[in-house]
Amino acid sequence: MAESWEDVTWDQGRPLKEWAVEYTVAVDGEEYHHLNILFGEDESAVQKSLLDELRQTYVRNERIDVTLHRMEEIKETPNADIFEGCFTP
Repeated sequence: MAESWEDVTWDQGRPLKEWAVEYTVAVDGEEYHHLNILFGEDESAVQKSLLDELRQTYVRNERIDVTLHRMEEIKETPNADIFEGCFTP
């Protein structure tokens, strides 16, 4: 017998948290400032995401120096109502 829409159960896993990550990369005598939003359950997961991103972005460089300025969980949700009517698609 086919399942109805109400019978389908969704994966109720914990949602990933948003993290603001600000860092500077020094490569070949130049510095690049980054501010990214990464997702993860905890700090170690976010660090792994950051390493993956650095490997993809700076794939051709043999050595990069990374200075992490901040890594904090975003806990506030923005109030979308203040933008209502301001922008039209």
